[in-house]
Amino acid sequence: MSILLAVASVGAAGSSAAGQDTVRTTGNILGSIFDSTTSAPLANARVTVFGTSLVAESNEQGRFRLDGVPVGEHSVVYFHQRLATLGLGTTPVQVLVDGESVSRVTLTVPSRSTLLSAWCSAEPEGGPISAGGIVTDALTGVPLPRATVRALGSRTGILQRRRVVRKVRTEASGEFRLCNLDASEPLMVTVAFGNSDGTPVQIAAPGSHILDFAIDISDPVTITGSVLDYATRAPIRGAHVQLVGSDHSQLTDADGVFGFTDVPPGKQIIETSLLGYAPRVDSLTVFSNEALGLEIELATEAIALEPLVVVGRRREPVFTTPGTRFSGVTEAQVDSIAHRVVDFAGIAREARMPGLSIKQVMSGDEEILCIEMSRSWRSGDPASCNMVHVLVNDAPIANPQVFLQHMNPRDVRRIQFITPIEAGVLYGTRGAAGVLLIYLR
Repeated sequence: MSILLAVASVGAAGSSAAGQDTVRTTGNILGSIFDSTTSAPLANARVTVFGTSLVAESNEQGRFRLDGVPVGEHSVVYFHQRLATLGLGTTPVQVLVDGESVSRVTLTVPSRSTLLSAWCSAEPEGGPISAGGIVTDALTGVPLPRATVRALGSRTGILQRRRVVRKVRTEASGEFRLCNLDASEPLMVTVAFGNSDGTPVQIAAPGSHILDFAIDISDPVTITGSVLDYATRAPIRGAHVQLVGSDHSQLTDADGVFGFTDVPPGKQIIETSLLGYAPRVDSLTVFSNEALGLEIELATEAIALEPLVVVGRRREPVFTTPGTRFSGVTEAQVDSIAHRVVDFAGIAREARMPGLSIKQVMSGDEEILCIEMSRSWRSGDPASCNMVHVLVNDAPIANPQVFLQHMNPRDVRRIQFITPIEAGVLYGTRGAAGVLLIYLR
C-alpha cells in the first residue's frame, strides 16, 4: 500500500496587511491524503499537530485543514484504521508555519513493494529476492485462502522437475509472501488452489516483486433441486426459491423442481418461502457442478395474520317517541351547547328547533319562560303565552314556565318537540299546543 500525504502551510490566520508591523502568531495547514492501492483519496484519516490539541479529519476527497497553528516548526502525524490493519505506523512530517513563506511537505508511506521489503526484513536473512501478492478467483474476485504458492528453482533429477525453493500458503485475505530468496538461479512462482493452477511467473532480477494471481478455480455451476413437504414428502408447487444477492429467483413447478444455471462458484445462500410454511434459509458452497438434486423441506406453520383493527364511531342514539318524527336536541348536541349557555332558554335557542318560539315574558313581578308554536294564536297582551305541554322524564310538571326558567342547563340530557298534530294523537287535548319532552341526566 502507498499512501501519499501532501501538507502545505499557507497564509496565516490573524496576519496583518502588507506594510504593517503586526507579528503573525498563527497559520493554517492544508493537506490531502491519497491511497495509491485504490487510486482514490483516503477519507476519515485523523490528522493532528504533535504537541497540540489541533485535530482534523480528511473528508471524502482526502482533504483536511488545521487552523490556528502557532507559528514555528511542527510535526504533523496522521492515523487510519487501514494502517493499523497492516501493522504500520506513520512517520511525522515536519512543517514550518510562518508568516513569510509557504512550506510544502510530502509524506509517503511505503508502497506495496517497499512494504514487502519491510516485512521480509524481519525474517531470517537470505537472498535479495522477495515476492508477494494476492490470489483471487478469476470469476468472482474473491480472495482464496490456503492456496499453495511455490518458488521453483532449476530443473533437477531424472524427471527434470523444478526444485521447490520455498512453499507458503495464502492467508485468509488471500495474501502471500516469499521472502529473501536466493538470486543465484532464475526462479518461477506458481500458485495452485485445489485442482486449479495459475499462470507461472518468472523472476530473475533482485528486489521486491508484487505478483497478484487470478485463478479459474471452476466454471460457473448449475444448482438444481426440489422443494418437499417435511411431513408428507410431497412436492410443493409455487414455492419461491432465490439465491440471495443475485438475480437468480424462481417458483417451483408442478413437481416442486427448481434450477439455476451460470451460478458463480463459491458460497451461496438459498432462501425458500411459501405462504403457510415456515421460511427456510440454507447455505451452500460449491466449486463444481455437484449441487444437483438438492432437497429442501418446508415445515408447515400457523399463519400469523396481522390483527384486524376495526375503528368505529359512536353514534348518539335518537330516542323518538313512537309515531312521531324527531325534532329536538340529542345528548351529544346538548353537550356541545351546554358549556356556552347559562339557562334552559339558551339550550332551546341554540337548538333552533323548527316551529318553536322561545322568549321571556313578565307574569306579575316574575319573569317566566314561554315556549310556544310560532304560529300560535296570541292576544294583544305581550305577557300572554300559549305554552307547550312540558313533560320531564315523561312526567308532567306544575308551572313549567317557572320550572324551565330556573332549570340548570347541565342537568339536561336531551330534548324532543312533538308538533300539535302528532301530539294531539298521543296526548289528546293536552297536546293541542305541542309537547316538549325533556329528559334529565
